Amino acid sequence: MRYPVVVDGDVEATMTDGTILRSTVYRPDAPDETFPVLLTRTPYGRDLAVNSAYFNPLTVAAAGYGVVMQDCRGRFGSDGRFEPSVNEASDGATTVEWAARLPWSNGRVGMWGRSYFAETQWRAARQSPAALKALAPGVSAGGNANNGALYRGGAHELGSRLAWGHASISLNELMREHADDPERRAKELQEWLALDTGFADGSCYGVLPLRDLEPRLGTFLRNEVTPSAGEGPGSDFCRLWDAASDAAVPLPTLHIGGWFDIFAPNTLDQYRRQAVLSKTFPGIEPRLILGPWTHTNLTGGYPDIHFGAAASSGIVDGRGDLSSLHTAWFDAVLKEDGAAIAAVPKVLLYFLGENRWRGFDELPVPAGQRSWFLSAEGDLLDQAGADGNVEYAYDPLDPVPTTGGATMLAGAFPAGPARQDAVEARTDVAVFTTEPFTETTTIFGAVTATLFASSSAVDTDWVVRLCRVSADGVSLGIADGIVRASWRDAYAGTGLFEEGHPPSPIEPGQVYEYTISLWETALTLAPGERLRVQVTSSCHPRWDRNLNTGKLAYESGIAVTANQRIHLGTSHPSRLTVGLL
Repeated sequence: MRYPVVVDGDVEATMTDGTILRSTVYRPDAPDETFPVLLTRTPYGRDLAVNSAYFNPLTVAAAGYGVVMQDCRGRFGSDGRFEPSVNEASDGATTVEWAARLPWSNGRVGMWGRSYFAETQWRAARQSPAALKALAPGVSAGGNANNGALYRGGAHELGSRLAWGHASISLNELMREHADDPERRAKELQEWLALDTGFADGSCYGVLPLRDLEPRLGTFLRNEVTPSAGEGPGSDFCRLWDAASDAAVPLPTLHIGGWFDIFAPNTLDQYRRQAVLSKTFPGIEPRLILGPWTHTNLTGGYPDIHFGAAASSGIVDGRGDLSSLHTAWFDAVLKEDGAAIAAVPKVLLYFLGENRWRGFDELPVPAGQRSWFLSAEGDLLDQAGADGNVEYAYDPLDPVPTTGGATMLAGAFPAGPARQDAVEARTDVAVFTTEPFTETTTIFGAVTATLFASSSAVDTDWVVRLCRVSADGVSLGIADGIVRASWRDAYAGTGLFEEGHPPSPIEPGQVYEYTISLWETALTLAPGERLRVQVTSSCHPRWDRNLNTGKLAYESGIAVTANQRIHLGTSHPSRLTVGLL
């Protein structure tokens, strides 16, 4: 049944401290009926255009739900002061109970939304509000601050943090901060627009030291974003970030993510935690949809490759758009009507290379493992070859530019799979390639690089990138990772962060073993295609540059060139290791 829809604006909810938060509500026009509530809480403006293929509040409300879209504390229509992550647990839980008591509500509440919207779901759920019955987090950030959300291998996620603070938060903060001073507000707006040009063309990221950029930034960026560039993994802010979703909650969950999303490992980790918990809590089995998507691009189309319309969030293998899939899933968990969702696999994954979706009852476990060993001749071999090395010079003032990848940058640095021609033509990028495959091979799950390397510097970075090379020679970036030499011990063995290992300098010329996580992927290589590994020492502005001096780019503008050496062969088996399906 489809209902006519009523839209109510500026619906107020009072938080425990008296602060008023405001929502736009879409609800069925059926005065004699009650309905489940689907709540989302956003810092980005509740009335900004919503991607209708992801979640369309009008069509979902017409299917028999009240959809509540609330501005977070201190954002747009809501009162109070915005402090990222700080108030979302209390405000979220209070809003859930408020939503359950709305006159047209049947008392059952589900939450939905992507990115920060997803964080607000996890934080509310950790408070266990009685009315909350289900979550649907998309491209969710929580629980992995030290493995890609804030830091990666010890390097700072510079580009994504600055891009988020500037483009998503700072403009509204500026307008609120200077609401009573129109002249000052106009001046600050012009400075914001000038800064926006610098982010769009990438010039702002080139400032050294990075803290010299702060006078040009607004209050929010200075107070809430740039300080993390002067810190490292394991900070108090990392712990606050992770507390959103570092433990499972006894609720059914629908997880939506992308292989090229900066929070891809978070999505997978959260799904796995929920799957483990579901073994002891019947009825909360999670579902997962993972597409060839970035954090903001769910079309499946990129400048250098297009996966086809069926890869988009608007079609999803012909099963409907994500908005209708949300509705079908909420029908099952809130209305006990599982007919529509029954036709959709519980785990739906897009396999790159095959360029098609595959369905599973649960997230598959790799059936085996394979390693390729780097050789001095530039080959990737099945076994370690003769001892040797490959050298290059890394100049922090001429870093390798970010070219695609699982990023959240704007302007000149689009995310996703991208051709690597210009990167691989540089003298500071070492390239290693397999022979053409003779049979179809599917790489699935974790991808890890082990490097034996030395440097003339006291600190430096090692970046490894996995590429698929087509039969006609086009190299396309699939996955990458980084480790900062000084943080090597904290990422040893798995490439994932472990507490209790503070940073320490390296001895120039000494060989160290480094482990670099390239996260996970699902990639099928056809006969005639090849696998390629790049090794270099920068990917800027995705990650802050290592100045090779032991000083952070946040605090210093002095850089030195490092002479880098990758050690290879049976004595130093530098290699790439992948799972196989």
